[in-house]
Amino acid sequence: MAGLGPNQPNDAITAARFSITIDGYEIASFSELQGITTEVKPVELIESSDKEIILKKLPGKTEPATLVLKRGKNSSMELWAWHEAVLMGDIVAARKSCSLVMYDTAGKPVARYHLEHAWPAKLEIGALKAGASEVLMETVTIVAERIQRVAA
Repeated sequence: MAGLGPNQPNDAITAARFSITIDGYEIASFSELQGITTEVKPVELIESSDKEIILKKLPGKTEPATLVLKRGKNSSMELWAWHEAVLMGDIVAARKSCSLVMYDTAGKPVARYHLEHAWPAKLEIGALKAGASEVLMETVTIVAERIQRVAA
């Protein structure tokens, strides 16, 4: 059938790797994106007339975008340094504009998101027993004032 080849606009995106890039420099690479959450809280509005009362729900307060990424812990210090700026209260150094890039198995970008004023709100290093053969996992929660899908 004509027009039904690979990479059609309605094909689901698959990704093998995720990265956070600041100023064109990849500071961290991840094996798992646990999720991107954006939310607008509804507000209730009551309108009344002589004949009826109407309850409407309208968009209200927006919650900051939240991303949760996971990777095998490595020796890189960039992610920790960024989180440490938050811990030390250095708001200027902590809030960065950055990109989340999703790559396919061939290393080609398949999606890109721009994050404005992002900062790592939580950094978690998983449990591991001495002598265990599992990989030590690191999970980061990044909060951003604004997230925008910018490219495939």
